[in-house]
Amino acid sequence: MSDGFFNVFSRRAGLSAVVSVLLVVVFGSLVRAPTFSGSMVNDIIDGNSEMLAAAEISAARGNRESVMLIVGPGDISVGAAFDELRALEDSFATAGIDATFGSLDSLRDQLFVFGLTPESRLSELLSALRSDVSGATLVSRDGTLFATVVTVHSSDEARAVALLRSFPFSSALSSNDVLAAVALEQDVAAGLRDDLALLIPAIVLVMLLTLLLAFRHWRAVLLPAFASLASATVVFSLLTLTGISINLVTLLALPIVLIVALANSCHFLAKSAKVRDQGLSLDEVVAVSMRRVATPYLVSCVTTAVALLSLAFNEITPIRDLGVLSAASLVVSFVLVFLFAPWALHWHMSAIDPGAQRSVSYRRASRWVHKKRNSISLVLVALAFASALTVPGVAVRSDARLFFPDDAAFTEAFRAFESRFYVFSPLRVLVRPDESLAQLDALRIAGAVRDRLRDDDAALLVGLEPAAVGSGFVITAVVETEDAAARLATMLKGIQRQGSFDAELVISSAQLVYESIDRQALASLAQSLSFSVVIIFGAIALLFRSARAVLASLVANAVPLLMVFGAVWLVGDPLNLVTAFVFLVALGVIVDDTIHILYRHHGGEEIAGSSIEFSVVLSTIMLCLGLLLCQLSDFPTTRLFALYCALALTGAVVSDLTLLPALLRYRGFRQSTRSSQ
Repeated sequence: MSDGFFNVFSRRAGLSAVVSVLLVVVFGSLVRAPTFSGSMVNDIIDGNSEMLAAAEISAARGNRESVMLIVGPGDISVGAAFDELRALEDSFATAGIDATFGSLDSLRDQLFVFGLTPESRLSELLSALRSDVSGATLVSRDGTLFATVVTVHSSDEARAVALLRSFPFSSALSSNDVLAAVALEQDVAAGLRDDLALLIPAIVLVMLLTLLLAFRHWRAVLLPAFASLASATVVFSLLTLTGISINLVTLLALPIVLIVALANSCHFLAKSAKVRDQGLSLDEVVAVSMRRVATPYLVSCVTTAVALLSLAFNEITPIRDLGVLSAASLVVSFVLVFLFAPWALHWHMSAIDPGAQRSVSYRRASRWVHKKRNSISLVLVALAFASALTVPGVAVRSDARLFFPDDAAFTEAFRAFESRFYVFSPLRVLVRPDESLAQLDALRIAGAVRDRLRDDDAALLVGLEPAAVGSGFVITAVVETEDAAARLATMLKGIQRQGSFDAELVISSAQLVYESIDRQALASLAQSLSFSVVIIFGAIALLFRSARAVLASLVANAVPLLMVFGAVWLVGDPLNLVTAFVFLVALGVIVDDTIHILYRHHGGEEIAGSSIEFSVVLSTIMLCLGLLLCQLSDFPTTRLFALYCALALTGAVVSDLTLLPALLRYRGFRQSTRSSQ
């Protein structure tokens, strides 16, 4: 962009600010209440083989879902407890919900299951229990809990959950906790709403207070405050326009856009304060500041947006939505901040005296870092090398429980169930015979599959039922861990490959579904990271026309990302569907500072003690404080994502201020003859 453009632009600051505010108002008028899509399972693509298998088995079972109700009879007789449950069954019938009841009682070393056919009444179960003296005595004597399974059609699940939660249980039952997919969806959506309502205002407030302390004048917060408002407004308006729903993945678009806009607000403020010391007029201060900040801001914004847009070709819907939403929001928010910045800088600089000094502590720290730059660079390289060795040991594996909000009703019910009963991870198998195969032959094959599962100690309970829809049989194996379910599934697939059965086995479990999603997410991450590297560093090569600049920035940005791998390996927890995207998000954010530093260095400005150093440090502190506030989130995935992002940003600022300049000075980085103003 030419100097004349910025000179004219700075003299029309009021007009451009009015245009910017009007655009924000227009975008704000488009905002509607967003849709929350909960646990995202329904948003996964139709082409996911494991999801298709789960859907096929669910269809074969007549789309009937199980809602778990935990009740504790305590010292009350078994009969009193089941009288209460009979009243519950009558309530279901009155509500027009076709439900079947089964009951399960568990000790840590034994498992008793009492099943009902769809035509049975709950009273028949009561009679069966009373006739089984050992079973009734066992339950009554030890006061163990019943887990009553209420099975309904998927279309009735929401009404069933509402009825269970509103049913007036008496003191005969000591607890009643509902476990159901629809309950999880409701709790996740509520948790996301709570996070937005609490965290976003808190994060923005902390960031603005940090800026106020750094610049020591309340007018300094105007531009960052506008950037925050504009970014959030753009994201929510585009959510409305595109119909994209909010979930744990698409929610990342908001912090991405906020972080970039707030960080560049720091660059504008820091540069204008530095230029103000040179005794220029306000118009000249604004023009120079805009020229020195807006160009790298535009380059970093566009390259990051294009890199994120590569996610639009992903097969997983939430990831695709994240790419489209964040890319569009980044570009629009840049335009809004760019239009508002000249007037905000005018207004801020008019109240600031030239020659204002930064704190003594900061200047001392800057000089110390400058002296120790080579030593710090060597330490960073050593850490990066050690972290690179851990990359093969870092796995991407989602634990479904990490996507549950901590204090939600579903999570509390799940923990209660998990602590009192076996950890159930059902493995389901649809034995689908060939059309030429007789029904008895299909039953023989299904029985053989059931026997194979029963022979394995990992299967605590194996049940067999005819498919409610279509031909074949559905086998459900209850296992204690997700790993055991995955192992049994692998065993069955191996048997099928060997040709031991004359029927197709459709196998599904929660762990298999998440493993498939993780594989897609990992492939998507690798593809998008590769595309991002090509786009971002290709733009750096075109902008600075220096292979050394590209190599230096590649190394400097690889260091913090490798450090995250090392941290994940040290913690010992695998990455998951959400935290795996730390690397893509972090790269898009940290390269912003890299481009600003390269632009200043290319213009001949010394980085140590400069405005760019101050703004990079300040923006990193500000952003890390905001990210650390995310530890208040109810979602473990959000907390981990924020923690890893904060680590990446911290490593990036150290790398950009020590390793990057050292690499640029190595044999000389081509300098421009322009003076930095």
